[in-house]
Amino acid sequence: MGFTADVFSVTTLLLVAFALFVVYIRTKNWLDSNVPIIYYVAMVIYVRSIDNPRLPLWVVLVGFALGGLLRFEFMNAVFTKIVKILELATLAVIIYLSLAMILQP
Repeated sequence: MGFTADVFSVTTLLLVAFALFVVYIRTKNWLDSNVPIIYYVAMVIYVRSIDNPRLPLWVVLVGFALGGLLRFEFMNAVFTKIVKILELATLAVIIYLSLAMILQP
């Protein structure tokens, strides 16, 4: 379990920090923010550019779909809360898999 400061690991750590900022935005209940959409677009580009099977693309796309679903204003408060919890769980999985990518040999 070691960290080497190369381009791959530093970029991954920056995206993990960005994911933590998205978690902060979601816990503050700023549902109309564009920051999560920008994050998911960056993650899709990142996952498509790396050749590492530890972080599958479908996990990022599920989070992107849930984040896009939260942009609708006509949803019930209970349904919004369920979708927000599912997105936070997806973000937790993305953070865990990203850190596992750079900390495992």
